[in-house]
Amino acid sequence: RRLHDCKEKVDLPKNALLAEGFTEEEIAAGITIYEARGCSECNDGYKGRVGLYQVMPMSEPIQKIVLEGGNAMQIAEAAEREGVADLRKSALKKVKDGVTSLTEINRVTKD
Repeated sequence: RRLHDCKEKVDLPKNALLAEGFTEEEIAAGITIYEARGCSECNDGYKGRVGLYQVMPMSEPIQKIVLEGGNAMQIAEAAEREGVADLRKSALKKVKDGVTSLTEINRVTKD
């Protein structure tokens, strides 16, 4: 869900940001995290939806794994080696951009 304009900045300690999946470099560069506040216009702090996507180009190594009957773990490992961002990383970027909250991405991306 997309944060409404009434979103509120929150300060999180470095160890909490690391635990969520942000890198040392991202933290050093500065990250502003927002949480839902809620107002008379949105009620719960969210207004609208935003998609999380993982786009994985079919490279030769990944194609080979698929054609040889490889499993999802092998495909995911190959994609990571090639720098393909997974859904969690995509979600963290949306948090970093102020589009959604950590609470929301944890709700939809953690088991």
